[in-house]
Amino acid sequence: MAWRSVAATAAWVCAVAAAGGLGAWSLASADTGGRNARAVPLDDGAVRQKLAAARSASPAPVPPAPAAPSPKPSGTAATSPPPGSPPGAPARPVGGGTVRLAGGSATADCRADGRIYLTVWSPATGYRADDVRRGPAATVAIEFEPLDDAAGDDHAYTLRCTADGRPTAAAAPDDDDD
Repeated sequence: MAWRSVAATAAWVCAVAAAGGLGAWSLASADTGGRNARAVPLDDGAVRQKLAAARSASPAPVPPAPAAPSPKPSGTAATSPPPGSPPGAPARPVGGGTVRLAGGSATADCRADGRIYLTVWSPATGYRADDVRRGPAATVAIEFEPLDDAAGDDHAYTLRCTADGRPTAAAAPDDDDD
């Protein structure tokens, strides 16, 4: 009877070894279609070739059609919503960018009418965003405060657009008591 258990154990060991060997062989001989191939860095000549090919393959830019002048209401800049948008839709962004701040960063779009819209904000490690006023408005506001109230001061900012369509930030007084 002991020889039967030894034979059964040997059969199981052989089956497991055969399955493992078959699996290793199938992985080694599998065609991945180049997905796992190591990338080869390009030399200067190859980079120039690829750039030249990309430039010749891309269509030439089409100059924008001249816009007809529209009457401007007094005191505000004339804006036009994107084509196909409903009347009263906000003006499209004409500029924007990211501003790095103590406690995080903020990305905003500057609109043709001079308003700013806070699109993305990202607190730094150990901070959270609080009291966000994203606009669109003449100014937007954001406050970054430490996760641990005893860890430091809150950092409050107002953002507005400069004449060249870039967001700029200024420290704002923190009127929060927490």
